[in-house]
Amino acid sequence: MSTSITPVMQQIETVVFLMLENRSLDNVLGWLYDGSKPAVVYPPGSSTSFDGIPADAKNSYHDTTYSPANGTAGFNQPFRVPAFDPGETIDHVKRQLYADAYGKMPKGDFWSSDPPMTGFELDYRAVYESEPGQVMGAYNKSQLPVLYGLAENFAVSDRWFCSMPTQTDPNRAFSVCGTSLGAETNKEINKETFKNSPTIFNALGSAGKSWGMYWQTENPLGTGEPIFSYAPFTSYYFSQMNNAPNGVIEPYKNFLSALAAGKAPNFCFLEPWWGGGFGNPVTRDGFIGLQGNDYHPPAWIGPAEDDLNTLYQALVSSPQWSKMLFILTFDEHGGTYDHVPPTLCLAPDRHVGKSGFDFKRLGVRVPTILVSPYITAGTVFRAPAGSKYDLDHTSFIATMLKWAGVEPSSAALGDRVAAAPTFEGVLSNTARKDKPCFTVPSGYASQGGGTGHFNFGMSLPLTSHEQPMDIHVFREAADTSATPEEFAQRLEALGRGDES
Repeated sequence: MSTSITPVMQQIETVVFLMLENRSLDNVLGWLYDGSKPAVVYPPGSSTSFDGIPADAKNSYHDTTYSPANGTAGFNQPFRVPAFDPGETIDHVKRQLYADAYGKMPKGDFWSSDPPMTGFELDYRAVYESEPGQVMGAYNKSQLPVLYGLAENFAVSDRWFCSMPTQTDPNRAFSVCGTSLGAETNKEINKETFKNSPTIFNALGSAGKSWGMYWQTENPLGTGEPIFSYAPFTSYYFSQMNNAPNGVIEPYKNFLSALAAGKAPNFCFLEPWWGGGFGNPVTRDGFIGLQGNDYHPPAWIGPAEDDLNTLYQALVSSPQWSKMLFILTFDEHGGTYDHVPPTLCLAPDRHVGKSGFDFKRLGVRVPTILVSPYITAGTVFRAPAGSKYDLDHTSFIATMLKWAGVEPSSAALGDRVAAAPTFEGVLSNTARKDKPCFTVPSGYASQGGGTGHFNFGMSLPLTSHEQPMDIHVFREAADTSATPEEFAQRLEALGRGDES
């Protein structure tokens, strides 16, 4: 039985949450406030500077040193950087954080020591030799006018870390269940893993908040369910949410309709249009895979910017905007460079990973932006004063619980949720009247063929008796194929149901 508390953020009636994919803070917002300072910092008394890319940021591969440039214009395809999906599993991330220029790792229990953040280039070069330095790439405001625009016109954190140093699914589990139950990689998670795990949806619904989970993908890249019973990723893998009261699970178009009518639920969880694939080192003119709107490398970033801007315009045009909070974050860094060492944290439970990882160190920094009329423009936020830990995805759960009037420690969502710092203090009690707007450059929406376009150079068999591809298996094939040809062959087999 949960314990009731006085709700926080009582000026907010509608929360919209969107978790995007695989970008570090330095990669997509590293040049924010370059040469200037934010207008407001939270908590008061914390650093008055935004912790963006420092002048001495670098990684070396053997005897060659690479530093982030202001923008990615120097690469062959500047809107598709990095051009190959970097390593995301815990084995890759530990090299990115701890290895030196020649691959030497610290001895002993290195997870207990602060990482030097020196192995990104080495880890990337182990699988992709073309255009060295890409993993150090850092987009600027002219290239990402929507992400940068939201960050500087509302609030952005420069100390929000993903929940563990690994890939997508364990981190998404932390954002929904407060734990990965010991899973270190995507491959360790299936539809049975969390079948008994309560979710944020159960807690909010039981507390009287209405909720909706809305998926954007409109193609068969989902969970491997038969094509006529497509199951969205979130409700498929975290199935206890299907038992949560006061909720709906519907396509994204239903969310937009409800938003326009002023009838969106109290809590709206948006699932992006999944993207990704295999960079083509031969032609260097594109990638083999799916163009999504989740910013996932190695797809183009243009459609993601355009779709994010469309969503933002829908939010500010809604009758619900005056009492709304939009939370935008990324699940993990996806192997892209960041200079800030992840800090120690509280383990969510007693699970230990297969490699021996004890879940007591956070993953790499990711962008998290808060958008609301109740946020002062130019705000940079961190954990509240006196917090023992930095912000991570469990901070989202803890803040939502407090908003619903639930004591986080009573929600059965793990020890880390119970102790997580929260961010309600970033919001004021006075609403702004202005609604900043952003301009997306011409051609962004059509990059990579536009959101949902298959960049395969082939047709996939998707008849009624055949299976769609599981997003897990799709990305595993991209990560482990040696050549674009092998990846294409595996995708064809997946479309026929020949490979699992």
